[in-house]
Amino acid sequence: MADPFDIYALVLGPLGANCFLVAAAGRALVIDPGDEAGTVRLALDEIAATPAAVLLTHGHFDHFGAANELASGFSLPVYIGADDAAQVADPGLGPLAGFPIASVEAGCITFSGEQALDVVVPVTAIPTPGHSRGSFTFAIADHLFVGDLIFRGSVGRTDLVGGSSDELLDSIAGLVRRFPPDVTVHCGHGPDTSLGRELAVNPFLAPLRYDPEHRR
Repeated sequence: MADPFDIYALVLGPLGANCFLVAAAGRALVIDPGDEAGTVRLALDEIAATPAAVLLTHGHFDHFGAANELASGFSLPVYIGADDAAQVADPGLGPLAGFPIASVEAGCITFSGEQALDVVVPVTAIPTPGHSRGSFTFAIADHLFVGDLIFRGSVGRTDLVGGSSDELLDSIAGLVRRFPPDVTVHCGHGPDTSLGRELAVNPFLAPLRYDPEHRR
C-alpha cells in the first residue's frame, strides 16, 4: 500500500544538510530546515502545501538555520528535544563557524522521552542521543528521519559537546531492535539508506553485528 503522504527532500546550506517535507492533504511537516528559507517556501508552493509545524532532529545550526524565519512567517510551532533546546535559543556553533544563524525567537515545544505527535501525520518522536544529547528520530509509518545519527556508510560525529559514541551505538541498536531491516532511513546528510544495509556494511556498526543488543 502506498504511503498516505509524500516526502520531498531539499539539500540546503553550505554544509548540504537535508531538509524533508512530509506532505498530506495540502499540509506539510518541515523537518530540519537548516538554511535557505526561501527555497523551502518555493518548494511548499510547488507542492501546494501549507506548513503546519517544524520538527528538529537536533540542535546543530545546519539543521535549524531557517527555522526562525519559517516559524515566524507562518506562525508555526517548532518541536525539539529538551536537551538541545538551549542550542536553538543561542546558536553559538553557527557564528563560531562563520554562519549567521538566527535563534528561534518564539521558543520551541520541547519533549523528553518518547512522544506521540499528531501533526499532519502521526509521528513518533524517539530519543536517540549520541550525536547530541537531545537528538531525536522521527518515525512516520515505515520511514525514519534520523538527523545526524546515522548516514549511508557512516555515523554522526560524537566529538562535539553532548556527543557520545556509546550512546550513539545504543540509539542505533534500539532502532535495529524496533524496526524492520528494510525501513527507510532519511539521513541528515547524503542519500537515504536502510537499517539492514547499514547493519550489514557500515564499518561503524561492526560492534552491533557481534553484539546486536548493545546493552551496557
